Amino acid sequence: MPEITVSLRPTGGSVVTGQARSHTVTVDRPADKGGSDTGPMGGEYLLLALGGCYLSTFLAALRAEDADAEATDLAVAVTGTLTPAPTRFTEITVAVSAPAGRRDLFDKPLLKAERGCIVHQSVRETINVRFTHEWL
Repeated sequence: MPEITVSLRPTGGSVVTGQARSHTVTVDRPADKGGSDTGPMGGEYLLLALGGCYLSTFLAALRAEDADAEATDLAVAVTGTLTPAPTRFTEITVAVSAPAGRRDLFDKPLLKAERGCIVHQSVRETINVRFTHEWL
């Protein structure tokens, strides 16, 4: 079975440095939660991971449909709803905004991205993930 491994280490205070391939990220807590706010919290990274996975999968699917297609006019916002005790995401909304004139080009790749994103497939049975589309 294929595997993906990342590494993490504490670097002082509440700061953690993560390594994925040749990429380094910082995980920290906001100042009001006892951190030094040098990077996103883990939960924010989960939202970024879902949105990034979805969007990069969309771009690959879009280019498979049309090699010259661009999507710089598309935006994605990911919002997580937290429930306490223990604090966790119970719902995540992935909101896509794009020009109405691009709907015919974007519809199929957006559906492929929803089905093909590793992060979505990994969390969808424990967190209600909703995808919405606004055609401007």
